[in-house]
Amino acid sequence: MVKALVTGGYFDDGGDGVVWCVDFAAERADVVVRWHPPAHLRVATKGFAGGCLGGDGSLYVAAHAAVVRIDARAGRVTGALHQPCMNDLHHVALIDAQLYVANTGLSAVDVLSPAGDFLGSHALLPAWANARRLGGEDPPANAPPVRPGWSGESPAPWPQRRSDDGYHATNRRQDPFHRLKVPDYLHVNHVAAVGDRVLATCFADGTLRDLQRFGVAARLEGHFLHDGVVHGDSLWVTAIDGSVVELDVQDLAERRRLSTFATGHHGWCRGLAVTDEYLMVGLTEVRRGRLPRHRWADRSPDGSETSVLLIERATGRLSARVDLSDPVRHSKIYSVLPLTEEDR
Repeated sequence: MVKALVTGGYFDDGGDGVVWCVDFAAERADVVVRWHPPAHLRVATKGFAGGCLGGDGSLYVAAHAAVVRIDARAGRVTGALHQPCMNDLHHVALIDAQLYVANTGLSAVDVLSPAGDFLGSHALLPAWANARRLGGEDPPANAPPVRPGWSGESPAPWPQRRSDDGYHATNRRQDPFHRLKVPDYLHVNHVAAVGDRVLATCFADGTLRDLQRFGVAARLEGHFLHDGVVHGDSLWVTAIDGSVVELDVQDLAERRRLSTFATGHHGWCRGLAVTDEYLMVGLTEVRRGRLPRHRWADRSPDGSETSVLLIERATGRLSARVDLSDPVRHSKIYSVLPLTEEDR
């Protein structure tokens, strides 16, 4: 019997995070826990993003500005870890008994202990730039502050405000940094241990970046990437156009790709689990009144859905589907975490 925990939220103003238990045999989902953040952590349209299961049965999941710890068996939140520099967290990974947190809005991957101690950070922007950003400024969209050059001059002032794109905060001083929707750099959204490397998946440029060597380990041109799941000698990633791509863990060369849309179901593709037999793939409904800022796919959003698909790895055929669509609240999916007998 195949079951998984699925993390997500809603596009409405509630700001609550939800974890479902998906049963593919019965093709149904039950809510395990729903977290309503306190006022200082609530951000409209945000809920739970990606997470991971710990060896002690804890689920660690990213909220917009906190890592939330959940006893998944009891369906109970047991803690929330917040720092004022957290913004738009997208994923939590447990690697070598440490929590790696994709701090997307800060453009960094922070490292914490399960006890809640800050251990360090892999920054993708220099400290002076993030100091300005924490103070309410934003760099020009076409000039990320990562090329200081050799002139010896101080960085130039940044424009006071960016144009309104309908999503990011135009008044960056109206709320604390952790409550705002801010432009980021590279949009790091997932972290995975791949052999002796720790790789971060970056949505904006389709790269996998080596956090220890600070280099690009692989690039999938023309793809907006999510996920990064190791199974055996393969690393699997998703792209929002429905592609699921298998890479060799050694050289990250592409081995195979499948289109989840070939199953007859489509949506914003994000959320992935891999077993010996199956791929579990998340889709999120795309609506005309809330179209993505990025190019999504060569198809109409009409008929898209929020669901989890169980796909046979060998054939690409759809084995089961669990619908998580919510016509009122517009639900969304981030992580799909397979459950073992011990986890249940």
